[in-house]
Amino acid sequence: MEIKTKELDNGNLIINEEFAELIRHNGLITAKKLWEMKSDPVKSILEERGTGRFFLEPPKGAEFAETYIKRYSPPSLKEKIKAFSSLKFEKYDAFHEWNALLAFHRHNLPTVTPVAVARVNGRTCNLTLGIKDYKRASALFESFKREDGERKRKLIRKIAELAGDMHATGFAHQDFYLVHIFVKECENDAIYLIDLQRLVMDGALSKRFRIKDLGQLLFSARPFVSRTDMMRFWKAYTEKAGKELFKNKRLIRSVFGKADKILKRHERKQKKA
Repeated sequence: MEIKTKELDNGNLIINEEFAELIRHNGLITAKKLWEMKSDPVKSILEERGTGRFFLEPPKGAEFAETYIKRYSPPSLKEKIKAFSSLKFEKYDAFHEWNALLAFHRHNLPTVTPVAVARVNGRTCNLTLGIKDYKRASALFESFKREDGERKRKLIRKIAELAGDMHATGFAHQDFYLVHIFVKECENDAIYLIDLQRLVMDGALSKRFRIKDLGQLLFSARPFVSRTDMMRFWKAYTEKAGKELFKNKRLIRSVFGKADKILKRHERKQKKA
């Protein structure tokens, strides 16, 4: 679905036209006003990126809209040196994530709804609509009991098809863990992929990014799935991503190898903690 957008504040603020009335009603008509909107902190893993939550007042007495704002500041000198030493030259900001969200919606891939994006004095922020009544896929898999087998199989297929559709489109998430997949039980376990700030959208998907995504997903799912579950996933994934991949043993070994590397890195971090 194509999302129609509109520029305000000399192009420093771009909004989803569907929410134009809501944005104006709350006075968020400039990039500066959006950036300075008071919010409750939710997450701040990196110094230059933090997420907050606030509720927008509806214009016609409807339910308040829960929204999340992600603010990006220029990286510190320490982060620049770290990125340079790791040969990571990509620049990810709120506009990159905004474009990723628009691209996901354009290709009918499930994710959060973008509301607005802004640029203020070298800093950027984007606003998205909150997803209500969800569970993270990681928590849901952990809660499954033996009698939930059919539901578990259906959820695995949904995640496999999402991964296959995403990769067939030429996108790679780069942070493709179960914690970033929201599941809405009230919508028959509909799934939504969040945190698209590092999405790769370079057209043809490279082998490296495919392995990275699938290795991350395997690492996070391994405690909850059997070999049979993995085979079901692979069949559903390759039906979307490309049937020629189904018997690609080298690719399969590479995915398992990537998951093993992530596990070892995770274990080293736990020992240091």
